[in-house]
Amino acid sequence: MMRIILSTILISYLFSAQNYNLELIENIEVNSFNSNSDFGVSDVWGYTDETGIEYAIVGYRNGTFIYDVSTNPESPILISDIPGPSGSDYYYHRDYKTYEDYLYIVNEMTGSDVGMQVIDLSPLPNNLPVQLDTYTGFNRSHNLWIDVDEGYAFIENQYPDNIHIVDLYYGNNPQYAGTFGTQGNNCHDIFTRNGIAYVSEGYSNQYGIYDISNIDNITLLATIPVVGYAHNAWLNDLGTHLITTEETSNITVKIWDITDLNNINLVSEYLGENELAHNVHVENNQLFISHYTTGLKVVDIYNPEKPVEVAAYDTYSDNDSDGFYGCWGAYPFTQNNYLYASDMQYGLFILEYNPIYAGWSNGYIYDEDGQILANLELKSLLNNHVFHSDQTGHYEFGFPEGNQEFEFSIGNTLDTLSIAFYPHQEVEQNIYVNINPGDVNQDGTINILDIVNIVNIILGNYMPNGFELELADFNNDNDINVLDIICIVNIILE
Repeated sequence: MMRIILSTILISYLFSAQNYNLELIENIEVNSFNSNSDFGVSDVWGYTDETGIEYAIVGYRNGTFIYDVSTNPESPILISDIPGPSGSDYYYHRDYKTYEDYLYIVNEMTGSDVGMQVIDLSPLPNNLPVQLDTYTGFNRSHNLWIDVDEGYAFIENQYPDNIHIVDLYYGNNPQYAGTFGTQGNNCHDIFTRNGIAYVSEGYSNQYGIYDISNIDNITLLATIPVVGYAHNAWLNDLGTHLITTEETSNITVKIWDITDLNNINLVSEYLGENELAHNVHVENNQLFISHYTTGLKVVDIYNPEKPVEVAAYDTYSDNDSDGFYGCWGAYPFTQNNYLYASDMQYGLFILEYNPIYAGWSNGYIYDEDGQILANLELKSLLNNHVFHSDQTGHYEFGFPEGNQEFEFSIGNTLDTLSIAFYPHQEVEQNIYVNINPGDVNQDGTINILDIVNIVNIILGNYMPNGFELELADFNNDNDINVLDIICIVNIILE
């Protein structure tokens, strides 16, 4: 067992969201819709042209903006403004997916051009995108998903055509292909992979798992009941775990083991400071969560049973309340280490992310004399997250890789300690903490106040906790008496 210095166990979000391990490249405020009463920015997506130029696609009140974010990342170039329906929706919901060289847009607004807009992106970068005929097999939709392997678009729709299926074989001329019919009732979002659809069934309070290998005969395989609103879902890279969000205050992001559809198990949970998550996307075993007022969160799920937040950027600095403000969407699927985040009040954020991985540590905490120290608090100097050891002095926790510093305390800060976390490794290591004997009140200084505390302990006027007793026993003879006072007096006189 390695011998190092540090502590703890569970994260307690007692502090405001912090920015770390994500670098802001640019923030584009969209049409000045940046107040709590004027919502204008909705979801965000991305596209890479044949020359490698990256584009951010973001919805706003009157349509869709497409930005070139590669040519000059610190000043993205607006190359296209695609108008769309803009009535009857306070939040201006728009959703985007790309398939080959086409962009497909659905929205919940009323007005002209309702349906699924089709944009040909192939003229980029030398010429502007071309808007083609809108697919009108449905009217308004909240979300769509495209199965890139099969070339089908799955579109959230209304009963009795709960999920409308469109064939994109001819990308410029989408054709109706089928429907879920009355299955997937209250559908809010869809995700597919390898012939299986994972449907977030909203107010039905469940996630439905369907066999779609034959879209003419869609069958239900399993359901996952939840308490909150079944909002969205995404698979991990291996397809062994489903990650779900419920867009409900104080309801966690959940990670489910779905290797056996007859025995689905919840293996871990995560929730940011505002206790209200929106959407989750997964790339390289990391969750990218648009987390409303706490902004964008990146969580490593290399070990699905021990998720670790490894990066964050608070796009909405006003507060960390559980209201429906702040970060709506997050797009991680770029080729240049950029992330796009859309904030309903503050516009489009271009962020650089050089992947950071989680490490884990566990062991026991001792003082320098080898005595167990229990119920200790450790606050990270990186992100203000707080951990605790248990009553036996045991700790276990994960944290972003690297040498990390923490403030160690019982009441007042006693020391600043460092520990090394190794990417995707768990290390068993004990922690040895240097305490300051005689500093009974833990204010960082040995003075007359500590003598007063010892006198009160001796007289029975104060009942100390175990750690205060250890600090008061300056000469370490397992008895608190006048000899300890003499030692402290000598320290003060020196």
